[in-house]
This record gives sequence, structure tokens and C-alpha cells, in this order.
Amino acid sequence: MISRRQHIDALVGERLRSARERRRMTLGDVEAASGGEFRISVLGAYERGTRGLAVHRLVRLAEIYGVSPAELLPDDHQGSDRDHAASQRYPPDSVL
Repeated sequence: MISRRQHIDALVGERLRSARERRRMTLGDVEAASGGEFRISVLGAYERGTRGLAVHRLVRLAEIYGVSPAELLPDDHQGSDRDHAASQRYPPDSVL
């Protein structure tokens, strides 16, 4: 069975690939644009969902692709009832 983390990594990978392809960039183009910060093999692993990436690296790829970091994250429909219940206990205007 696939873990939640593996599922999220796969969804992020799909979004990374989609963002890259919309920019008509190859993995080699991204490596070059990042000044070697991202290697082709690592980028491929991110896109396949076989390697998770840290937030700062996701933000950097979003910059390269010209998208918001949020655009690379999956929509979370699981736990929405729990999140809704929490928002009812702590509505936004109650934040100090």
C-alpha cells in the first residue's frame, strides 16, 4: 500500500513536470537555469515522486518555473472535515 507521503510526493512530481513542460524546458534546461543547483537525475526523481523535496527547494523550482509554490502543491481533500471542524473552533478573526 502506498503511504500518504509517497502519494504527496507523486502528486508534487506531476505538478513539477507539468510546470516545467509548460515552460517548454527540459531537465537539462532546469539544471542550467539553476546553475547546477539541481541535477538532472534529482529533478527526474522529484518528477517521478521517488524523492521528496524540501520546502526551500520547492520554492526555488517555483521561481525557475515562474509559478507560485502553492501551484506545485497538491490540493488536500483528505481530512477536510477535520480541517473544517478546526476552523470552526478557531475562526480566522480569533487569531491574535
